[in-house]
Formats: sequence, C-alpha cells, structure tokens
Amino acid sequence: MTRFSPSDAALEGFRLTRQHPGVVLAWSAVYFGGILLISLTMMALLGPQFIGLARKGQLIDGDPSAIGDVLAQSWPAFLLVLAMTAMLMSILAAGVMRLVLRPAEHGFAHLRIGRDEFRLTAANLVCVLIYAFSAIVGLVVTRGAAQSGVIGGFIAGAATLAFAIWIGVRLSLLLPTVFVTGEVSFRKAWAKTHGHFWSLLGMILMAVVFYVIVYIAFSLLSLAIVELSGGQAAMQDIMRITVLTAITGVVTLVMQFLLQVLQIVMIYAPFAVAYRDLALVPDEAAANQA
Repeated sequence: MTRFSPSDAALEGFRLTRQHPGVVLAWSAVYFGGILLISLTMMALLGPQFIGLARKGQLIDGDPSAIGDVLAQSWPAFLLVLAMTAMLMSILAAGVMRLVLRPAEHGFAHLRIGRDEFRLTAANLVCVLIYAFSAIVGLVVTRGAAQSGVIGGFIAGAATLAFAIWIGVRLSLLLPTVFVTGEVSFRKAWAKTHGHFWSLLGMILMAVVFYVIVYIAFSLLSLAIVELSGGQAAMQDIMRITVLTAITGVVTLVMQFLLQVLQIVMIYAPFAVAYRDLALVPDEAAANQA
C-alpha cells in the first residue's frame, strides 16, 4: 500500500519555501552568481554579439530565442554555456532533493559541488539530447503525416505528444534516482514509475498549475511596483532615472531571480517526494529524514 499523495507532493515546493525561506533566498543568490558567471563567459566568447543582446534588454527579459540565435553562431560557446547551465541547474536541483531526502546533509544552504552534482549534470545533458532528438522526430513525423491532410497531421501530432508525455512521466524520477543511487540509470528510473503513471501525471500537472499561479502573482506584483515608480518608460529612460526607479529596478531584478529559483523548487521538490514515497522503503526513508 503506497502512501504517495500526488497533491501533497505537488505542494512540496510551497512547504519548503515556507519552512526554509532563508535557504531559498540563499539559492537565489547562488543562481544570480551562476547567471553572472555564465553571462561573463558569453561576453568573453561572443563579444559584440552579446553586448548587442544586452543593450536590447533581451538578457533581462530572458528571451530564449534571441539568446539561442546568438549561441547558434558559435558551437564552442553554445556547448560551454549549455554545460554551465546544466551544472547550475543540477547544483540547485541537488539542493532541493538533499533538503527533501537527506536534510541532515548541510553544506552551504544544502548546496554542494561534488559527485552528486556532476552525475545530475550528466543526466540533464543526456535528457537534453533525448528531448532534442524526440522533437526532431516528432516534427518530421507530423510534417510527413500532414501531407495526407489536416486530419492526418492532427492525429500524428496528438499521437507524438501523447508518446512524449508517456516517456517523460515514465522517466520523471530519473534525477532523484541518480541522486539517491549514484547511478545514471534510465532502467532503474523507468522501473520505479511502473504502475504510477496517472498519479505522477496528476502530480506534474498540479505542480505546473501551482507554479503558474505563483508566476502570475509575481508578475502582477512586479507590474504594480514598476507602475508606482513611474512605469516602464521611466525605468528605461536613463535621463529620468531617480532613486525610486533605481530601487524599483533592483527589486524587480531580485524578484525575477527569486521567481526562477521558486520554479526550480516547485518543479523538483515534487519528484523528490514522489521518489521517497514510491521507491524508498519506510525504514530507509526514515533514516534519510533523520
């Protein structure tokens, strides 16, 4: 009899944020430092192209297509930035899973740089390759089916999407499996989700909905703060910058980084709880919590 509750797992991100606000703020600082390091690397490798992107404000806006277009012009830069981004995300993901599965392990705000993080980075990079390959195959299949008509294209697209969701859910416990077992084993991750597809899918959907709610709340709050300081035009016009607009800019930037970290917490924490409740025996789970 499993004690796994999809709704409880989906709410784990809220629980961690409420119980460990200082840890989440520390993670935001680490995330800021990591993004700064990645930006400096991009500046060193791309030079004028990166500066032009920054002047247009597309770095702050986080426009992935614009950043991707620039990185696509330099494969070495793309690969290095991809590896650094995967490492940063893995460090934070490991912190979330450590807080859920091994709270006795501390480090700096439960963050470390060690074997766990490097294994998670490898797993994340492999997943990126799988997702990219799947997207290409899905696009080819959908376009091929579309040649027979709109209905054929729709059916092929729906079938491809359903297959991708099925694969994604069945491998959804890969990262906590890697973290706990120390092995990048897709077979073990696949086995641990056997018989739990619908409960895990429900957990994932609820976690996404909860994050969307937080995102909307942050966006509305950020918009209200900007409007109170004179609006977006006042913040972009260097001649109209005041102490209030400068403070508003800093607060808005902090909120953006905090929102990104909350996304990581709210997405990864449910998977850690799911692994604990579905894969760990009660005695082992209790020992890890001690």
